[in-house]
This record gives sequence, C-alpha cells and structure tokens, in this order.
Amino acid sequence: MPPPNPPAPPTPYDRRMQATADKLGAALDRLVRGAPERLASTYPGRRLTVAALAREAGVARNAIYTNHRDILDDLARARKRGAIPDRLGSVEHKVAEQRAVIGDMQLQIRQLVTENAGLLRRAVEAERLAEMADRRNAQLTKQIDVLRRPAVLRPTNA
Repeated sequence: MPPPNPPAPPTPYDRRMQATADKLGAALDRLVRGAPERLASTYPGRRLTVAALAREAGVARNAIYTNHRDILDDLARARKRGAIPDRLGSVEHKVAEQRAVIGDMQLQIRQLVTENAGLLRRAVEAERLAEMADRRNAQLTKQIDVLRRPAVLRPTNA
C-alpha cells in the first residue's frame, strides 16, 4: 500500500486567511476579557459589535462578513453571555467612545498624509524625468533630421 500523499503546502492566500482569522480570534478574546489594545475599544461602556471587533483586530469589516463568518457566531455567543453590555451607559461613556474614535481617526489622517507626501514626491520626480526624456527625444529627432538630409556630391575634376 503506497504511503499517503503529504498535504500541499499552504498558499499565500491560505496563510493570509489564517493570519486574519488568528487576529480576529485574539481580538475577540481581548474584547470579551475587557482588555482591548486599541484606543477606540477602551471606553467603559463598550459594545461587542462587528465594527468594534474589526477595529480591535485591525481588519476591515468586509473581511469578517465575506471570509470569516464563523467569528460572527462567536461574537453572537459572547454577546448572549453578557460578557460586554449591549448599550452605552451614560453620556460620559459616549464621549469617551467618541474621543477614542477621534484619536484613531487622527492617527489614520497622519498616516494618510505621510503616504500622500511620499506619492506626491514620486509624482514630481516622475514628471521631472518625463520632461528630461522629452527634451532628449527632441534633440535626437533633430539629429536624425540633420543626418537624413540629402548630401550634395561634387564631381571631382580629373
């Protein structure tokens, strides 16, 4: 009897899916324990939602809905256990939540500004190189035109 074939090595897609699933599981555990790492999840009257889980895990909500539906069941079970209250308690909690969200958004803005500055620098450099290439192309075209002009041959008197 031949030995069974070894399993195929995981593809980059499989590794990425597993990494996201691990992030989501760890984030759900932190939220249930009441020890989130992200600023937006640290307010006292927090709710256990897909958005809060996505923020805590650092993934898009769409990834949860499309590729990790099993975590939604875990989220629903945690909510039913009452691990985290489902409503905000007071105005102070709402203010704390909004301040945390504002802090996260300000961080995202700083990251986007940095990325935008880098892209702008690359665009300016690309325009400069394109202008240089256009000038060189014009010079070469002039040289080709000069070389293609007919040459007058003078007969030699012998």
